[in-house]
Amino acid sequence: MSAIRPSKAPNLPVAPTQYAQQYVNQLLNILRLYFNQVDNFSFATLTPASGTSANRPTTQLLVGQYYYDTTIDRPIWWNGSFWKTADGVTTVCVALSGVNAKGLSGTATV
Repeated sequence: MSAIRPSKAPNLPVAPTQYAQQYVNQLLNILRLYFNQVDNFSFATLTPASGTSANRPTTQLLVGQYYYDTTIDRPIWWNGSFWKTADGVTTVCVALSGVNAKGLSGTATV
């Protein structure tokens, strides 16, 4: 997946000196295509992603990218190196498997 880029303003045709239905149709088609691109960009960038800490995005992250972490029940933002909460706390997601831990109450295997 490539980074999402906003669309460029369309190159509009030069209007004829007299009314021409063909020009109006061409102009409307160009504007229709342009605003579809704007809608797609807005949806992709403004629709927040959400999920568990284990499912946080890990590739192609953009600085300021938003993610609602349902594990910690808080929104977080990517700062270029780490996911941070609004109050600046760095959040770390650690996945463990096959780990043995011994404590006062006994042994636990994750």
